[in-house]
Amino acid sequence: MTVTTTDRHSLARSLVQEWDRQQETYIAHRETRFEVMLDLVERLTPATGRRVLDVACGPGSLATRVLHRFPAAEVVAVDMDPLLLALGADAADPSGPRPTWVQADLRDPRWSQALPGGRFHAIVSTTATHWLTGGQLTDLYTQLHGLLVPGGLLCNGDHLPADRPWGTLANAVRDIGEAREAAAMSNGAQGWDEWWATVRAEPSLADHVRARDEAVTPTQHEPPTRSFHAAALRDAGFAEVEMVWHDLTEGLLCALA
Repeated sequence: MTVTTTDRHSLARSLVQEWDRQQETYIAHRETRFEVMLDLVERLTPATGRRVLDVACGPGSLATRVLHRFPAAEVVAVDMDPLLLALGADAADPSGPRPTWVQADLRDPRWSQALPGGRFHAIVSTTATHWLTGGQLTDLYTQLHGLLVPGGLLCNGDHLPADRPWGTLANAVRDIGEAREAAAMSNGAQGWDEWWATVRAEPSLADHVRARDEAVTPTQHEPPTRSFHAAALRDAGFAEVEMVWHDLTEGLLCALA
């Protein structure tokens, strides 16, 4: 059976919409974080000729929102996962502005060579860098600093655990987060594993699944803490570093080059 372009678009759009919903299972105020990030990009980057890099973009949830807010911007979306990149490309509005999709592994020191030339006014990322080890994160921040214009903006919205992940307050924060997840699941939202099971069961995505299994190597480690992120940004040369939005263990850490 031949899968048409229309079929691919419909399937990808459905899966990306469900991706967003399963992400909200774990990040209750995800859209608010996006909105704060876009407000900062609007205020702190030029209105014309704006170049934005979405780092570890997944299926393009953030890149799509950047282009919806700033349709004239040049947006580059980079990720190591060929399946998520394919879903993002197929789900994009064929009549609207689209990102430039780039496959590259952020853990490879040469990853930025795959990007189109020129520096960026803003680099954004969401729900991604917690997969990196501390050393990988430190190296990435140094590279990102070099990819920004002077005074350029970095916005990293992610899971940013506290330095002291135990005690009465930490336990209460964890319990609130788990209660939110349970409530979302009871309202029909998929979890991470369920979403991936749906993707892997789709015959038309079999080639992309195989490509993903070859390209993506899962890692197991404790995610860097919020103070580690802040220190790594300062060490990379960023002049201003601020947590501008925070909810439980989710945050939006921003810095100026």
